[in-house]
Order: sequence, then structure tokens, then C-alpha cells
Amino acid sequence: MRRRMSKRQLAQELYDQGLRVDTIAEMLETDPAYVANSLIDAGCTPAYVDLYTRTGPQNRYAQMLAGVLRFKNLEAAQESVARIDALYHRFAEARDRRGQHQAQLLALTGKNRAEGLGKRREARLFADWLIEHLAVEEEFETPVSAPAQPQLRLAA
Repeated sequence: MRRRMSKRQLAQELYDQGLRVDTIAEMLETDPAYVANSLIDAGCTPAYVDLYTRTGPQNRYAQMLAGVLRFKNLEAAQESVARIDALYHRFAEARDRRGQHQAQLLALTGKNRAEGLGKRREARLFADWLIEHLAVEEEFETPVSAPAQPQLRLAA
């Protein structure tokens, strides 16, 4: 008699057979992020990353940013944004543009994940911080304008 398997177990078995995350998700009629996170929990490193997977390709900032993103409630989101802001400014002081970029990406991810879960107020906190930190610091007195659009001439 064959034992009943959970979706997580089936995903692991199919992955071990060489199937890709997207294919497994279709077969199990579930979300690819669910499959990827199940595999990650099982110690695998699937070649799949999206907004809702817990891990992906790691860089030197991953450990520093791990656990910063929280939006369970408004207070948790405020604390998360404060931590992102502190890291961002630490990177700015060190003239570490890559670090600043990682902080901005984390804020964008927080905004998108919170919004996807219907947590609009929490998403707004991340969005407001991100908007504030996307402004280009002006070094020039004259504003940079968009290139002129070519004029189209209609034949008579």
C-alpha cells in the first residue's frame, strides 16, 4: 500500500527527478513560489527566484539584510523601514552604492510583498521611504532635460 504524500513531499520527489519549479507547480496546481520555498526548506537551491521566495542568489549584503523585512502590522513595518534607513545611511557614509542599492531593493520588495498581501498602509511606508531615497541629488545648476523629439513632417 502506498502512503499518502503531501504537496511538499511530491515537489521534492519531482525536483529530485530533475523537473523544474515551474513544471512542478503546474503538475501540482500550485504557485511556483510555494514549490520553491518548499524546496528551499528541504535544503535544496532551486534555480527559481521571485518576489515571494525566501532566498535567492546571495551577495555580500544578504546576511546584513536578513530578517530586516517585516510588515506583520504597521509597527513592524515602521521598525523595518527604520532599519532599512539606518543601513542605507551607513552605506552612504561608506560611499557604498551597491549597499545603498540593496537597501532600496529591500524597500521595494517590502512594498510589493505587503501590497500583495493587502497590507496597504504597511506598503505605503516602504513606498514613501523608497520615493524619498530615489531622488537624484543635483550637482548641476541647470536641469537635465529630455532630448527633443524629432518633428514628423507629413507629405502633402
